[in-house]
Amino acid sequence: MTFESIDLFFNIVTTGICLFCAHLLMLRRRDPGVYLPLALLFLFQGISTGVAVMTEAYDPTGTGLLSRFNLITGALEIACPFLFWVYVRALTTEGEPERIANLRNHIGPIVFVTLCFWSLFFFPTEMSETQLEEDVPQLVVVLLVGLAVLVADIAFKIMIGTYVYLTVRRLMAYQTRLKEVFASTENRELTWVWVILASAGFYLCVNFAFTGLIGVGAFTEDAVGPWINTLSSFSLLALFWVIGVWGLRQRPGLVRMAVVEQQVPDMPPVQKYEKSALDKDRAQRIARKIEAAMAKDLLYRDPNLSLWDLAKHIGVTSHYVSQTLNTHLGKSFFELVNGWRIKDAIKQLTTTDATILVITYDVGFNSRSAFYKAFKRETGKTPTDLRK
Repeated sequence: MTFESIDLFFNIVTTGICLFCAHLLMLRRRDPGVYLPLALLFLFQGISTGVAVMTEAYDPTGTGLLSRFNLITGALEIACPFLFWVYVRALTTEGEPERIANLRNHIGPIVFVTLCFWSLFFFPTEMSETQLEEDVPQLVVVLLVGLAVLVADIAFKIMIGTYVYLTVRRLMAYQTRLKEVFASTENRELTWVWVILASAGFYLCVNFAFTGLIGVGAFTEDAVGPWINTLSSFSLLALFWVIGVWGLRQRPGLVRMAVVEQQVPDMPPVQKYEKSALDKDRAQRIARKIEAAMAKDLLYRDPNLSLWDLAKHIGVTSHYVSQTLNTHLGKSFFELVNGWRIKDAIKQLTTTDATILVITYDVGFNSRSAFYKAFKRETGKTPTDLRK
């Protein structure tokens, strides 16, 4: 089996996975604002890879109509980084996904790279190198097309880097918000997206290094052999397999109660609450209610406890509870609840013979690993160390 046949196999499998996932996502009626960008991502990649496979099989010389069509559909991949960012943005939005501000700033680069890429339509495919040297106008066309494709390649890599940065920034804000709202965040942290972003960053570094080495003449592109295309196709297959496995079952993490409350934009606590009607006396009363909910009602033992649940329990809006935690108690909701859980766990570890696993679930943790991580963070020790 040759590298070319393995490469073809990987591309066929990638096409099948992408079109199948796109079909499943298009059938979803719940959270369309979240899953439509992901469906388009799979659809665009599936069409692009599928047409490329057919072109390689039925138009290997690259001179037929199918090759021209391949240039058109190949441009669909240019929108994929943008679509992935839109998907993550919708997945991490609290409530319904908002309209994208300054959409033209995202569409403009996609159109520019596409037009540069489509300059290949003017590339003379049936002329030899000798004919090109004799035909100056055609040589100028070749040089201009080559320059346009180079610009498109560099601009596309910059686009990927930009959307990696935007997605990282979005995920960091999302993780901060999770700790303001939930006591257990391990099932909502979108760890798989971080893996994809790390892979994209590695791809960019390797690709820029590869292009740079060719540019300075360290080696030619042909010298690396056909395995480089096979490795690229395998990487693409692995990437979309991971997105498919996790994307199809991922739900928005910031799911609220049915009661809709006023959204407050992310900003520093002092600025965020400077127009609030909550005075110091009322904040102290809310703090006492929070203390009672934890100390007497043992609310922290609920493994799915959220800020909204606590607000409903003490009869205060979640905005006022959040403000009291941030400005009066100096803690996030995550820190407050897990502090109480660890305090309860320490008491049980030192006064009972219950197993660590039993205590883990009794105090409200969803997993042993989350309990150990929180315990180590709060005490500097492990539960096992405490019992020695």
